[in-house]
Amino acid sequence: MTHWPGRHQAYLAIGVIILGLIMAFQITNMSAGAGYARVGPQFFPSLIAAGLIISGGALLLKSTRSLGHADPADKQGDEDVPAVPEAEWRGFVLVSGTLIAHMALIGLIGFTLAAWLLCYGVCRALDTPHRVRDLFLSLGLALALFHLFRLLGVALPAMIPGVF
Repeated sequence: MTHWPGRHQAYLAIGVIILGLIMAFQITNMSAGAGYARVGPQFFPSLIAAGLIISGGALLLKSTRSLGHADPADKQGDEDVPAVPEAEWRGFVLVSGTLIAHMALIGLIGFTLAAWLLCYGVCRALDTPHRVRDLFLSLGLALALFHLFRLLGVALPAMIPGVF
């Protein structure tokens, strides 16, 4: 079997594109309401979905350029040529899982708790060494975002009405 340096990156890129498409499909189920004149609840999730699809497409394009093309330097054992890194599946699975959980739970537990879980999940995916600090910073970021969106007039599902 031929070793394709970009094969794992291509799989990861396809996963990112699929995640973006799932998110875009879920956004169509969000009700905009009549009170949104400018920025509705679909705006930021749409930006994220578009970013996922575009990033996945760029990664797929980059990975397919190396598919099936063995680098001549690899055959000669040239150590100056960097090896193609393997895909980081653990991080991808954690970020994807927390993003999907965020989308599924936001209506049930509110924006603040769902965003807190999302931020902390990303910290875990990045394997940061300070778990307790990440827990508090994630909560602070979720609360700050909730109140920022509230100042912008974007209605988000609250955890405790009027408080969070």
